[in-house]
Amino acid sequence: MSASLDELGARKALLVSRLRLERMQVALAAGELRDAVRPAGLIGSAVAKPAAAVAVLESIAPLFGLQRLSRWIRVGLIGIALFRVARNWRKGTRQGAPSAE
Repeated sequence: MSASLDELGARKALLVSRLRLERMQVALAAGELRDAVRPAGLIGSAVAKPAAAVAVLESIAPLFGLQRLSRWIRVGLIGIALFRVARNWRKGTRQGAPSAE
């Protein structure tokens, strides 16, 4: 009985370590994909971050069958990106406007 419990414990530890390794591999692949998709001229801008998130989501979501959810999240991320671009554009036009005095 004790030998089978030890064997089950060792199997559980092996499965947990495999799961951690697979999570790290997925995180590494997502990071590489994000770096590959992100345009070089837009690093750190308001458009690059949502674009990378959309690309990662579009590549991972079909694996889990979340196509409808990914569509809504994609629309939301594009909306956020457009909002941030508009906000930054308006902020730039306010600073360049002449004063009333």
